[in-house]
Amino acid sequence: MSYRIPDDVFELAGSHVVVVGAGHSATHAVLRLSELARREPGTKVTWLLRRGSATNVFGGGTGDELPERAALGSRARKVIEAGVVEVVTGFRVAEFQQDGDTLTILAENGQEISGVTRVFALTGFRPDTSILREVRIELDGSLDAVAGIASEIDPNIHSCGSVGATGARQLAQPEKDLFIVGAKSYGRAPTFLALTGYEQVRSVAAHLAGDHEAADRNELVLPDTGVCGGAGGFDAEGSSCCATPSVLQIGSRPVTVG
Repeated sequence: MSYRIPDDVFELAGSHVVVVGAGHSATHAVLRLSELARREPGTKVTWLLRRGSATNVFGGGTGDELPERAALGSRARKVIEAGVVEVVTGFRVAEFQQDGDTLTILAENGQEISGVTRVFALTGFRPDTSILREVRIELDGSLDAVAGIASEIDPNIHSCGSVGATGARQLAQPEKDLFIVGAKSYGRAPTFLALTGYEQVRSVAAHLAGDHEAADRNELVLPDTGVCGGAGGFDAEGSSCCATPSVLQIGSRPVTVG
């Protein structure tokens, strides 16, 4: 079982590989493995999603003003439509059972995926704050995010680009002149964009230079994300705030997509 996007997938040729997760890391892993499956007969790639639909996996498509992210979702849709990757939705992992050299993955509803050689569990991350262990910091207990911005970035509330700018005032720590910025400031929240990090750094740099007016100013202009849905409501069909989902027939299995 691995917890990172695979660098080299050649050793997995001819085996059954499972990816668990619905974020960008899982999508990257699936695409890398799909290339192997196209080249090497007998390679099987299964993508397990806890959500009841695959809507969020594909992002906003042409409605996403971040073109590289839009392309990522479009590529994922194509490999699924082509049958290179099997998607299993509504799969809540309950147990892993080892059977010789392979694994069987059991879901809470009794469904099982057997004959698995490798699992890539890409189900979120949290920042490593061990370097800050000897200084005074204040993090949110649920998100591991900077406490001053936790309510502004909570993925159960904010989606579809509704996360606003955060700056020096919200990012300041109890330790004098210490600020946590970038992806690490967001903790486990998946709503971080590089643009929000750039604005954080601009604000903090202005504060440290003594320009408090500039530090308090919001210069962030975010594009429409085209990505919908927070972390809640995993079983809710059509919970997206963008386009109405449609049903795509892949073999004998219907999969709901955006």
